[in-house]
Amino acid sequence: MRSLPAAAVSLLLSSFFTLITLGQQPPPAKRPLRLTAQILGQQYCAVSEEMDALRLRLRLQYANVGDEKLILYRGKNLFYQTSVSRSAADAAIRRHEAFMSSAWYFDELPEKIEQPAPGRAFVILTPGAFYETEQTVAVPVMRQRTEGVGAIAAGDHVLQVTVSTWYESKALAQNLRERWMRSGFLWFEPVTSAPVGFSVTEQRAAPSCR
Repeated sequence: MRSLPAAAVSLLLSSFFTLITLGQQPPPAKRPLRLTAQILGQQYCAVSEEMDALRLRLRLQYANVGDEKLILYRGKNLFYQTSVSRSAADAAIRRHEAFMSSAWYFDELPEKIEQPAPGRAFVILTPGAFYETEQTVAVPVMRQRTEGVGAIAAGDHVLQVTVSTWYESKALAQNLRERWMRSGFLWFEPVTSAPVGFSVTEQRAAPSCR
């Protein structure tokens, strides 16, 4: 795995942010894909004399809560945004304390995306079905009980994760959605988890980050 070149990251994240902005319009009564984040563990490490990093290991569950089959990309090229707020109420109005983005891709073996039917890079979820992955995110934490720019302090917080679910062009996604209709409905919009609570302890052991 390696990070994308800067120009590619800029282009891909620009597309990602555009989709998220579109997704901020009033949502339908019920979206067929639900993302749930569960915190499996947390660990601190020291970044500097003033700041630590809190590494949160997450289980991400993608569930089909609709009434038709969903086709979902589960390959190697996904983009994540993580936001931290003081409360679920703050998260609902997008009042964030910290906001992080990450973009990674694997280029050892090219993925076969454009095929007559969904390939191994996709999962088909029947109504009520789900699949899970794990992801680790890092949140900047100030050593003192004060907040820094883009960093949080000790106390209670909530976290949300937004996942791209698609990295190719929208035109290709729409083409494949029509082509694969017999297999299910191809989902390619970003999806955001409900807020999940966590706490940052004031007294904590933090070995140097590696």
